[in-house]
Amino acid sequence: MPVYIYWGEEEFNLDNAVKELRKKVLDQNFSALNHRILNEPDLKILVEATQTLPMMLGNLLIEVRTSTLFFRGKRAVSTTDPLMQKLSDNIEKLDKRIHLLFVCPVERESAKKIDSAMKLVKTIQKTGEIVEFPMFKYYEDAKIISWITNQASQKSLKISRDAAISLLQDIGADLRKIDLELEKISVAMHPRKAITINDVKEVVSTSENVFLFADYWLKQDKAQALFELHKLFEKNNPVKIAATLQTVTRRWLKIKLEAKSKKAYDIAKSINLPAFVVEKEMEKLKKIPEERLFLLRENLKKAEYKMKSGGLLPETAMELLVLS
Repeated sequence: MPVYIYWGEEEFNLDNAVKELRKKVLDQNFSALNHRILNEPDLKILVEATQTLPMMLGNLLIEVRTSTLFFRGKRAVSTTDPLMQKLSDNIEKLDKRIHLLFVCPVERESAKKIDSAMKLVKTIQKTGEIVEFPMFKYYEDAKIISWITNQASQKSLKISRDAAISLLQDIGADLRKIDLELEKISVAMHPRKAITINDVKEVVSTSENVFLFADYWLKQDKAQALFELHKLFEKNNPVKIAATLQTVTRRWLKIKLEAKSKKAYDIAKSINLPAFVVEKEMEKLKKIPEERLFLLRENLKKAEYKMKSGGLLPETAMELLVLS
């Protein structure tokens, strides 16, 4: 029977799978009539929905978005409720033109799992399909790079390995953001189709140049830091630059402190970054005393306060931050 549970932590892949199923199942001429979306529906409404038939020709797709139905501890209805039994019965006898899709996103790193012992889950396993969309783990940089390569291919682009690595280092494992950057790169380099590391650095300018600026700021190379800062001002709001710096300095401090007792692999796990990125950061911070990192964060907080309170022009506050 056409019943599905799509669940997992990687919301981007899950959303794309839902879109693909819509294309596969629905006749576009009747999709407005034969596509229903139910958000956290009352069980009675859900039971009634499984008893309806498609209007006109084609299939009916019932898309049920739920975070409580299949997970232990969050159920709004007991598994022994008569309506749960009715729902299971309806699913077993579902009309072949009705496609019932349960969309179950899971909070990242929550470790929640579908309850495979639940009767409703067993019914769906027997009659339909259950698909998990897991997020990439902190140590799976090779898999993420492969995903980036495949995603670029989907857009008729070819990306070099060093460009894919650069994109991962800049964006992290957020697949939606990576996909957005690939779109921006595609537009910027048109009509070329081969993405180089220079294309990535040119287009992903906000994060890439902030990181470059941050490195000069960390090393107290004031002249070069000011040069990179003024380049950032051309495309970015100083408040946004400062916000990104907060993330960077917080990461530096955490890596510096944890490096006293942990290896890169373990630190990567705690901050959800690829291990090779953490190793590079550890090497960079080796000769930087932690007192300097605390001072950088304190100076950054003061600069942000002056920007937001109107005490200084944002550009001036950032320049003084570099010179302090």
